[in-house]
Amino acid sequence: MALTDLDPYTIQSIRAHVNKEITAVKSHICYSVDTIEKLQYSRGQLSAYEALLQDIKNLQPENDDGNIDKT
Repeated sequence: MALTDLDPYTIQSIRAHVNKEITAVKSHICYSVDTIEKLQYSRGQLSAYEALLQDIKNLQPENDDGNIDKT
């Protein structure tokens, strides 16, 4: 199944969940990391979530004016 096969509500739900995970990882980095290994792991998680959001954005169809198609 391609991203274009999903309805906009599902895509928005995925984005919301990923953003929630990003917030949780950032909080973990600020308040819970006590070793360099944990910091590196958390930074990797953060990078992966941000890359996922970028991939979702890149795979969405665009209108002729360059805006993301919300339909």
